[in-house]
Amino acid sequence: MIKKALTAAVALAAAFGLAGCSNPTGKSWAISYEVTGSGTTTGITYSQSVDRYQDDSSDHQLTGPLGLPWKQDVIISAGRDAKVTATPTGDATLSCRILLDGSKVLAKASAPAPGKPVTCSKTTDK
Repeated sequence: MIKKALTAAVALAAAFGLAGCSNPTGKSWAISYEVTGSGTTTGITYSQSVDRYQDDSSDHQLTGPLGLPWKQDVIISAGRDAKVTATPTGDATLSCRILLDGSKVLAKASAPAPGKPVTCSKTTDK
């Protein structure tokens, strides 16, 4: 009887502990953002999840001038958008990439014209 009560108490405690997590399995992706080009950027915006157990993401904005190449490693919850946007200083042409685990290219792009922003985005698999 005591064993059953203890098992029930542990299960109940675990259920309440997971209630604060919107992603209790912690399924998420290790993402690297890269921006390359000549010169500097006036700003970079990228998405990031708070931690692997929260099923959301938020945008972070860096203001420049920022030197290139630029790289940032983040965590993105499964099923969320990984996205980076960079704006060049002057007439530079920028490129960006999103990498999974630092090696597999999920997305890449080059700016449509000199002086124009570049954006890379990819919705991660669930």
